[in-house]
Amino acid sequence: MTPLISVIIDTYNYGRFIEKAIDSVVNQNFPKNDFEIIVVDDGSTDGTPEIVKKYKDKIKYIYKKNGGQASAFNVGFENANGRIIVFLDSD
Repeated sequence: MTPLISVIIDTYNYGRFIEKAIDSVVNQNFPKNDFEIIVVDDGSTDGTPEIVKKYKDKIKYIYKKNGGQASAFNVGFENANGRIIVFLDSD
């Protein structure tokens, strides 16, 4: 089933914030089958990948070489399946 909403969260060395950002989406009062969460990591070196691993069943995680916020959003957009795209910064 195609989700209605794709939430794209970009991050770069924001391990201290990423968990709260993901939780803020996961805990929304919205049917879970109607949205997907895509986290695009723009080359973090601070442990962000380890933090995000605990959400592996709830998100799509994409790690890419650092290229800036716009490139991270572009990768997220390319991997989104929803009819509505929402961008959320990890901080």
